[in-house]
Amino acid sequence: MSASNPCPACGFANAPTNTFCVNCGTRLTVAAAPPAAPQPVYPAAAPMPYPGYPPAYPYPYPYGPVPLPRRATVGNILGSMFDVWSKNFLNFFVIFLILSLITGTVGALLSYAVFGTFDPGGGFVPGSPPASALNVDVATLLLYGIAAVVIAAIIGSIVTGGMTEYAVRKHRGESMTLQQALRRGLDKFLSILGANILLTVIIFGLILTPILLIFPAIAVGSGNPSGALALICGLFVGLIVGGFVAIFVYVACSLYPPAIMMENESAIGGLSRSWAITKGYRWSLFGAILVAAILSGLISGAIAIPAGAIEDRDVRAVVRIVADAIASGIVGSWIVILAAVAYDLIVRQPTSLFSAPPPYTPGLGYGATPGFAPAPPTQPQAPPPGGP
Repeated sequence: MSASNPCPACGFANAPTNTFCVNCGTRLTVAAAPPAAPQPVYPAAAPMPYPGYPPAYPYPYPYGPVPLPRRATVGNILGSMFDVWSKNFLNFFVIFLILSLITGTVGALLSYAVFGTFDPGGGFVPGSPPASALNVDVATLLLYGIAAVVIAAIIGSIVTGGMTEYAVRKHRGESMTLQQALRRGLDKFLSILGANILLTVIIFGLILTPILLIFPAIAVGSGNPSGALALICGLFVGLIVGGFVAIFVYVACSLYPPAIMMENESAIGGLSRSWAITKGYRWSLFGAILVAAILSGLISGAIAIPAGAIEDRDVRAVVRIVADAIASGIVGSWIVILAAVAYDLIVRQPTSLFSAPPPYTPGLGYGATPGFAPAPPTQPQAPPPGGP
């Protein structure tokens, strides 16, 4: 039998189920029930981790295989070049128009300062100096010439570097403004200028060395006409071979601007990097450069020819500057864009037939343009379609 529940007021023994005392009516204290046994607590299931949405190329596992990028063939290089050029035509046109106007105006002003006319060669037989040039001090003429070349080289290097990175990023679908591009070109113009000078010296050395050896050969073999003729023929053969070697070197090193801009290489590093990555693609590069050069030459000639019909030399010089600027605005960016897209197509290629494409991630010095503020990564709220 269960124990009674005594009343706290009168002490009467009440049944354990009573709420009030049957003797005096005082509310009884109900004994607390023994605590129930705790229920086992199981840890909550951890959510299945999965990587965020892949930002761009390549699409890593488990989102499926990575499609191989287009190969750097002549057609793909030219197609990508025209694609980037057409989608950003106004920006390229304005930059290269201004570049041509600046360099053309500087040359015309220096010509006027030396010869007293904007067009010192007008009205004379091609290749013959103007009469006013005979009265000009050679040192002054040389100084003005060097000044014009230096100004054009510095401005050209800034534009080449900046617009090369601009073209690469536009080819990848990334964002970049003209101001950011030109700032990057200003940061790296010394490397671009140095690589350009080195490549120019090498190419001209390969071409001019046989020519310079022809004159000593004529002097040495003046007493023996047959020997001199044989030596001159040999030097001409050397000139042809040197020309082919110069073309090969130019094509192999033509991708130094994107290598310098996108990988922060030095002048020598950019040339050596271009030499390395163009292996296996030099015929494609040569074909694309040749086609682009022929088309740009035809367009530039068609725009500049009407300026030659003007009789007044100074007016003709001004019209020629404007015509050259318009032609440069249209086709002057082609070689720059061509090198940029060819570089981008080549560096995305797999290293062998059975290997995967290289990771499309920033390497050493190969990232966002300084001054950019990349957006922080965000975690997706739901798995991608078709996911687990």
